[in-house]
Amino acid sequence: MKPFKAYLTESHRTFDFRIRLACELPDDLLGKIKTVLEAYKLESITKPKRLPIQENPEFPNMGPVEIHIMDATFHYPCNDEQVRTLIAERSGINLACVKVTPKNSPYEAAKEGLEQSNLNGDVVLTKEEMVAAKPEAGLVGDARVPNLIKELEETRKYQYEQATGGATPVAKTTNDLPVGKTSPLGGHKPKLPPVGRGRK
Repeated sequence: MKPFKAYLTESHRTFDFRIRLACELPDDLLGKIKTVLEAYKLESITKPKRLPIQENPEFPNMGPVEIHIMDATFHYPCNDEQVRTLIAERSGINLACVKVTPKNSPYEAAKEGLEQSNLNGDVVLTKEEMVAAKPEAGLVGDARVPNLIKELEETRKYQYEQATGGATPVAKTTNDLPVGKTSPLGGHKPKLPPVGRGRK
């Protein structure tokens, strides 16, 4: 039987993210980011890859900007928004300048050209005509009308002329209750006790 440590190391799971920073990245800021990411038990982080200065749709309204890309691997469970917020709050970078995505996300697959949208492998764009499968003749159009009338006639057999128990009696409302001739407010004069002229 394997020891517990062997099972623990086999069940080791990591969380991989790609971090994009739209700012200058001096060595002291990079060291600060590495220290900050230790909160999620950082296993490894790649050296930042600098992209040429240009406008980028990932950071709209920033104009031409310098972007640095790093891949980070964590031991503790976390999501992309937690990592993004942690970097922005603790390292002093504006939140709009940080983008974090999971490495195995469809977004990253589309950026790298590995998106698998057509799993069958059929090339659809080269087909001249795309014809949908025709439905059965008796299910649509004028051919459906005779079948529909037959179905309606069959359902009419199950309709009863009168429900069991007869018609439902008309419900009584407060308007049907007997009403007195005097008003409940001020219609009855209270009887007062006789007033004596004084004590003897």
